[in-house]
Amino acid sequence: MKKILLVIIVALLAISLPAFGAEDVKRPTLAPLCKNCHQPDSNMMRGFLENIAYRSNTIQMDLMTHKEIVKFNDCTVLKNVGSIDELKNYKGKGFRIIFDEKNGEKIAVMITRFDILKSILPQEKLTKEDLKKLMAEKKNTMLIDARPPMVYQAGHIPGAKLLPAPDFDKYYPQVLPQDKNTPLVFYCVGGCLSPTAAMRAKSLGYKNVYVYTEGFPDWSATEYAVTAPVWLKTAIEKDMPYVLIDVRPKAEVAAGHIKTAVSIPIAEMDVAKAGFPKQKNAPLIFYGKGKEDAAKKALSWGYKAVRILPYDYAEWKQAGNPVATGAAATTINYVPKPKPGTISPAEFKQIVAKSPLDTVILDVRNADEVAEGRIRNSINIPNDELIHRLKEIPAGKKIVIHCSTGVRAEMAYNTLKAAKIESRYLDNKIDIKKDGTFVITEEQ
Repeated sequence: MKKILLVIIVALLAISLPAFGAEDVKRPTLAPLCKNCHQPDSNMMRGFLENIAYRSNTIQMDLMTHKEIVKFNDCTVLKNVGSIDELKNYKGKGFRIIFDEKNGEKIAVMITRFDILKSILPQEKLTKEDLKKLMAEKKNTMLIDARPPMVYQAGHIPGAKLLPAPDFDKYYPQVLPQDKNTPLVFYCVGGCLSPTAAMRAKSLGYKNVYVYTEGFPDWSATEYAVTAPVWLKTAIEKDMPYVLIDVRPKAEVAAGHIKTAVSIPIAEMDVAKAGFPKQKNAPLIFYGKGKEDAAKKALSWGYKAVRILPYDYAEWKQAGNPVATGAAATTINYVPKPKPGTISPAEFKQIVAKSPLDTVILDVRNADEVAEGRIRNSINIPNDELIHRLKEIPAGKKIVIHCSTGVRAEMAYNTLKAAKIESRYLDNKIDIKKDGTFVITEEQ
């Protein structure tokens, strides 16, 4: 009788518990933005190409809600892109992938670059200089940022209004002007957001619609942006990484300044240059009289995330935002926030040196790479084999992943994450010698 009950219980559990990989099948394969124009379909995903690893023939797609790993092979058909080698030139761009799924592994049958800009007429595409000229000649031009709210608040082109492409229909009545002849210029990061929003605006009857095709990254390369006060307030409260610089005279700063501000009067910037962050993508936010000139100087030094605050100190304080009095810091201390799931080079080195029993180093490089040198006590499961060899991952251990550049390590991290296996990965280039010693290159 007991044996019969045991069989029944096991059978019921088999029915009620999902098989491995079932959760992946249920996960959406259509990025939210793509829902504006497309319907979900089986064995097809639409999203953005995030990374490609040629050594393991794998692609990582960003579907905005999660990551998907897809393999390609010699039978994979390409459309709107010349070769597999060219895919690296389209990171962040929209792609459609038709795939077969076998044993939990997605194999690309066809990879199509979604070139929505083909729907935008040549005369409707603007360069940065075209944009400046249009806004100078037609003062009523409306510049519209089609990116999500948080990134807009962190930094946007001066004068731009927010209209997120995924929520276009929800917000356009409050943002777009009634006059359908008003020139509208949409921008994003050079991807699908701005063309999608522009096409939607044209469908509503707007006659003069343009797209700044290279978008915010192109602007930030040589021009300063604007940080919304609400973003800075949140950044202060959550201790987010940024550098806030008060360029007013030190006496004014001592009387009152924005909390976390570093005091560097504009006249002293050249002297203080050596103390600025080594990371050229560090967010630098300037405020106070002369902030525009200070921002331009930082741009001339090669910084790519230079911003100004539209408030002066009195406006900031009056709005009830966090302030401080007395002498402000005079030294910049910028610590960038790591990507989710990453491990710092310093901690990685410490783990290798101490070889803790509760930690396993997972090397996801190919066998030929490992033959040239491997870290002692590491285990090797190539990234392209990982989905089939998950049972080899030691249970109850902390998993630290590395490859040679961080690309395959991130893919492996997402593969393990989908399988409910916790891990961290090294997002840096690492060169391993024959004797197991290694050198990690940290980004500047």
